Amino acid sequence: MTMEPGGVGRRRSPTPATGAGRFDFDIFDEESLSNPTPAVTEDIGHIEDEDVEDEEGHDADGGEVNEEDQGEDDEEGHEEEAPFDASAVGLKEISNLASFTVSSYKPGCGVKELRDDDVNQFWQSDGPQPHRLNIHFIKRVEIRALRLYLDYELDESYTPTKIQITAGFSPNFTIPFTTMELNMPKGWIDVPIAGAGGGPDGNSLCCWFVRIIVLENHQNGKDTHIRGIKVYALDDTADTAENNPVEDMVEAFNEYEDRLELMHIHDHDEQAILRVEEKKKERKANARKYAPGDGGLSIPDFMREPEIR
Repeated sequence: MTMEPGGVGRRRSPTPATGAGRFDFDIFDEESLSNPTPAVTEDIGHIEDEDVEDEEGHDADGGEVNEEDQGEDDEEGHEEEAPFDASAVGLKEISNLASFTVSSYKPGCGVKELRDDDVNQFWQSDGPQPHRLNIHFIKRVEIRALRLYLDYELDESYTPTKIQITAGFSPNFTIPFTTMELNMPKGWIDVPIAGAGGGPDGNSLCCWFVRIIVLENHQNGKDTHIRGIKVYALDDTADTAENNPVEDMVEAFNEYEDRLELMHIHDHDEQAILRVEEKKKERKANARKYAPGDGGLSIPDFMREPEIR
């Protein structure tokens, strides 16, 4: 050890045994050499952990993120349109009663793709406007619902913005009955048929021929896309609230009980007969309305009246 000015001692390293040279440097503690700034490293790591926690616990605006709200947002983003159940509203599809033709189409995007249930396939026109879709029925039909599938997000300038619907006896004798103006449609679009004048309540479209005319597209697009079409009519044999087999069965059982009760009453007992009649009227007034499918009863197809199509 040598004494330096100021009285501070300094230790020198021994000379190597080989005599190759002499090292003159300060000897520090082994821990300090292996980890020169342990306190700083720990502080940095602590700061990084806090930053990660802040990023996970706060949004970009500095507010706290609620996991439930985030889950609700995800659910809203994945909501899909509920499928249309025609039988639940007493309708049946009659597209099989018609032949479909178009004014023009590109190869691979014709009537077959339009009629397919996969909405990822579509009819694409290939000609000047207006574009026409013709529906020829083999007999007179009463259309109750006409639906088109359009998707602005996928088709953009191919999406129709103005559609005219005409109907009549033949392609050469049609009358326009509605014009639709659309703004960024997505999903199944119902053509307004209510009040067309046909059917028992005047809300059906009676015709042999329907023509759908695309007059304009978004962003002045030339050709058009329609991804699906469905045509529905009233189903008189559907199990609806107005035509429910459960109510018929309950009424049959009640009538049988009434007949049994009348059989045990003397013909001259007018008061007893009146009591039975009043009981019957009261039961009908307070009768329960059954929904289709209650009790597991429905009329199978082979028991229905045959339908010629």
